[in-house]
Amino acid sequence: MEVQVTTFRKLKPASVAVNQIVLKYKARNATSKEVISALDSLYQILRGSLALDAKLADYVFFPLSFVFRDTKSIPAKAVELSLNCLNILITRGWRHELSVDVCKQLLILFGILSRGDEVNGHDRDIDEGMLAAALECINSLCLSARDAVSELATLPETDSTPVIGHVVGVILASLTESSSVDIQVRAIEALNTLEDCLSDERLLRSFLPGVISGLTKVLKPSTKTRPSYKVLVGALRAMATILGKTMSNRPVSGSEKKRHSELNTKGSKSTEGESWLVVTSGQVKLALANIVGLRHHERSEVRDALFSLCMMALERCNKSLQNCTTLLLETAVCVCCEDSMILSTHQHQTDVIRLVVSEAYLSDALVTLTYDWISALSKVLQSANDVKRARHIRQITTAYRILVRTENDLTMLESLLASNLQESTVAIMSQPSRPMIQPVNNQFPEVSQALDVYSASMALYQFSSVAIAGNGPKEPLMDVLGLVDGFGLTMATTTMKKRLAETLTESADNEALPYLWLSSRLLQNSVKDMSDMDEHMNLPNDMDETTRNFMEVVYSYSISLLSAPAIDNESDWRLQAVALEIFAWQSCHDKQSFRSELVDVLYPILERIGSSNTLLREHAMTCLNIVYRSCGYSSASELIVQNADYLVNSVALKFNTFDISPQAPQVLTMMLKLCGPSLVPYLDDVVESVFSALACFHGYPRLAESLFGFLRTVVEVGIGSSTPAIENTAINHRKTARVPTSISEVAALLRARRSRIEASKNAIFEPGSTPQTPWNDAALSTEDEEPPQPEPTSSASALDQPLPPSKTYLMTQSIVRLGQHYLTSSSPRLRLWLLQLTTSACAALARDEDAFLPLVNDIWPPVVARLYDPEPYICVAATETLATLFRTAGDFVASRVDAEWPAIRTLCQQTHAQTVAAKKGKGGRGPFTAAQQLWEALVRMLLEMVSHVRVEAGVEDDLMQMLGPLVRSRPDVRQALEVLNPDAVWLLLLRERVRDGGALGLEPPEVEGFTFVRVVL
Repeated sequence: MEVQVTTFRKLKPASVAVNQIVLKYKARNATSKEVISALDSLYQILRGSLALDAKLADYVFFPLSFVFRDTKSIPAKAVELSLNCLNILITRGWRHELSVDVCKQLLILFGILSRGDEVNGHDRDIDEGMLAAALECINSLCLSARDAVSELATLPETDSTPVIGHVVGVILASLTESSSVDIQVRAIEALNTLEDCLSDERLLRSFLPGVISGLTKVLKPSTKTRPSYKVLVGALRAMATILGKTMSNRPVSGSEKKRHSELNTKGSKSTEGESWLVVTSGQVKLALANIVGLRHHERSEVRDALFSLCMMALERCNKSLQNCTTLLLETAVCVCCEDSMILSTHQHQTDVIRLVVSEAYLSDALVTLTYDWISALSKVLQSANDVKRARHIRQITTAYRILVRTENDLTMLESLLASNLQESTVAIMSQPSRPMIQPVNNQFPEVSQALDVYSASMALYQFSSVAIAGNGPKEPLMDVLGLVDGFGLTMATTTMKKRLAETLTESADNEALPYLWLSSRLLQNSVKDMSDMDEHMNLPNDMDETTRNFMEVVYSYSISLLSAPAIDNESDWRLQAVALEIFAWQSCHDKQSFRSELVDVLYPILERIGSSNTLLREHAMTCLNIVYRSCGYSSASELIVQNADYLVNSVALKFNTFDISPQAPQVLTMMLKLCGPSLVPYLDDVVESVFSALACFHGYPRLAESLFGFLRTVVEVGIGSSTPAIENTAINHRKTARVPTSISEVAALLRARRSRIEASKNAIFEPGSTPQTPWNDAALSTEDEEPPQPEPTSSASALDQPLPPSKTYLMTQSIVRLGQHYLTSSSPRLRLWLLQLTTSACAALARDEDAFLPLVNDIWPPVVARLYDPEPYICVAATETLATLFRTAGDFVASRVDAEWPAIRTLCQQTHAQTVAAKKGKGGRGPFTAAQQLWEALVRMLLEMVSHVRVEAGVEDDLMQMLGPLVRSRPDVRQALEVLNPDAVWLLLLRERVRDGGALGLEPPEVEGFTFVRVVL
């Protein structure tokens, strides 16, 4: 009580002030600012007052009534403040104690104020603040005095309908005509609150057309105006409320039936007849058709509100809105598949499934909808609208998942889906080609490059999309992938598998890509789904007969496809890539039992790793990674090593039948890189087949290069590993400098010689028996004499016997000996490889001189001939090979060097002259010229020759003349020539010093009795 007294004491001065100021304003004794100030003070006091009741509200309303009586002259801001004060009186003061008559009067007042001065015939614009306050008062009145407003609606039409109708019209006008978001939000809240208060179906039906029309204007998607999502949500809720109360299927009560019959007997125009439902349902369908575009709205709140409207109409208005069933069901399904990541979307799907399962007519309608969507699938997938394609596919997937829960026969749908999906994929992949994402190199790549890529791709266990990476359009094929992945293990996929298996066996290779690609996706989904079931439920890995037959057909087709020669320019690489995917998924399904299939599939996989197409090569690498993991191997290397016999047999069979492609030797090269020297001894037959192929196809440079690339790898792997198959223990032929004999050594030699002479003089000769038979004629010995017993061989002497050469040694020797015949090939690259191969092999073969020196005798002529090759880098490689021969054969090639020396000397002189000329010219490349590079290589070769081979005096003089200028600048040249002739090197250095202006340092010594000659240089 004390709180109310305190509140009254605060309100009384402000209320009296408002009353006085308003009266003075009417008498034009006060300004509008004073009126607004007084009302604002009253409003601030009301906002802070907590103890308001009906009596205080009546007291405060009295001065406010003077404002409402003369809104024409009172400023709009003052009217707005008065409405705000009245809103507080309704919510905190009167609340539910308002009578029906007062509610009626207030609704009339709010309706008049909401429309401004239109009732008085003026055209003054409505003040937005006053309109917002009036709408807020309507909302508060319906919330606080809900019972009174509901009772008002039950009064006779002459009392209630005009009042409520005017309020509804005011709200709809504010909603549709105002551009202010705040006013629209207040208007839609007021409309929803008013609809919640109204329960009289007769009254609501009289408002239905206008409400539906007004809400449709707001909800209809437009590019000009975009209402706030709060307005859209409220408008959808208002439409659902009024439709649920006016057109629901609930039974009519007895009193309502009696009143309706009385009205019909009196001949009144009732709106309850069947004709009204027919007309109204048609109008409602038009309205719904205009607003269903909101199912793709970006705000999930709007989509949820639209879904609630559709579900309410399908559940409660299915009879009166029977003509809207298809539209409502389609909208509900579209909302369900709009965003699968939102939690409410899963609940929406559950609600639709529940409704469709319970109502047979809805399941039939959904079947019809799905049939139409599937029929239009091919056309939609070929359209340019990416969003439309994605939505259409999600609709089909969602609808099918819902229909699976029903008892409908979906055979026709599944058959149509399988047919249209195949046709769509074929049509998409048949469209004009686009530029490749990654170009294809027409040249076959180096095996080392392929190995580098493989090493960098060891972590790849997921395929890139083949069709997307190829010529087909990207977005439609992604949509097809989404559709195929969305079905999982359903009857639809079973039907597709049957059709694909039949089509694949009958189609040609150039037409099989779409069908094989779809088969790969279905196989991948089947393997993944069964793996998930095994992981979570521990069930046996069984499958239906259709899937088993499908996998067998697809797998057999893939084997036959990849077993053919893999020539990139003759077949679509995407077809081979899809076949590799099928190998991978088959191995994922079979696990370790797939090892028995490696005899057929391992070579085709490795063969594609050597492809010139980068994308196909990456696909093969990924396939190899998946296969080795599925089969239980620890790495791809272990897989290849364990199955090396299969691979060697496959390649040897191809060589023996002259089925030669550049990939075959590259497969062997990769095997050698991965397996190491342990594989080399098993390649002797393959090496023989390679040379047989070279004898027949040596005119094909690319093929010959590929074959010799394999042979070079055989040599490198055999001699270059940490535990080489060929031990490099060659004899050291390096020459050493002659050490002068000292006086002490001469004295020791003389003493030893004197001792031997004295010993021979003092020896006593004891003659033996005279021999009776010739010493060297064993045949004349008598039979009685025992034959001489052979001396026992000690274990040490047995260990000194040379070991027989290994298979790797003999194979390497054979490669070098047979490879010399191709040093005259027209391919510079091949000549370079052969010289490098010879260089590597000779360094390892030199340990057995008995076998190596004949080889040097055979290869010397073609190797020396390459020293005069027109290509400078070939000449450089030849110098390196000759240097290796000098280092490993030593004096064995001395006579050959003497015979070839005139030509070598001429080459060195010409090259040196070119080098000097290049240094004198302007704009040259200095040490980077071909002549300079060749000269450096020749110098290195001559140094190896001087260090390891015996040379004649004429050759020695030429060497001193050519290499003499380098003695001072290069220590290696000086060291090599000093071993050959140190006195000549001393003389060369002395001449260089004199030429540079230095002292000679050779004055004749003065010795008594002797006269020395002066040396002149």
